[in-house]
Amino acid sequence: MSKSNLTGGRNLLGTMVAAAVLFVAAIAGTGPARAAGACALVPNERAPSEKILQCGDTLTVRPAQGTRYRPLYRKGDPLPVGIRLDDGALLIEFHPASPQEKFQILTPLAIAAVRGTKWAMEVVAARTSTLVLSGAVAVTNRRLNQYVVLTDGQGVDITPADTSMVQKRWGEARVRALLSRFGE
Repeated sequence: MSKSNLTGGRNLLGTMVAAAVLFVAAIAGTGPARAAGACALVPNERAPSEKILQCGDTLTVRPAQGTRYRPLYRKGDPLPVGIRLDDGALLIEFHPASPQEKFQILTPLAIAAVRGTKWAMEVVAARTSTLVLSGAVAVTNRRLNQYVVLTDGQGVDITPADTSMVQKRWGEARVRALLSRFGE
């Protein structure tokens, strides 16, 4: 990893990257998502046909219409340790009860690892986009094995043709367009 990929928070970022490696190892061979006692699908007030994954005060996952995703569980854990996002967009809020709790979103092109934040991810043909609304998210380009740490208002787009990762502050119009998919 080059120094240009580090944006501060070296310890946090190292922990997030290590968590990504452990997470991928932990879910290898994971079967279909299962129901968890601590989580429930609840109606979205703005779009009742779309269900929100609610796991107490720890995790809220709001899918945009038509999104394809599945929670990933480690055996015996009542909360998902991550989500596989195949297509569409998710608005995620994660507030861990302890510093040991970690959570990730896996897409075909990227892995986003967090400890407590609010962010959105969108997967379309040949692109994964990540926007952080609050907190910090480490986003890894799976093909390049490079990462950036995004903070409030920053985003990154990842495509198969990338030769590097560029984080930038997203314009208001782009932020509004993405958040409007969730009724925000």
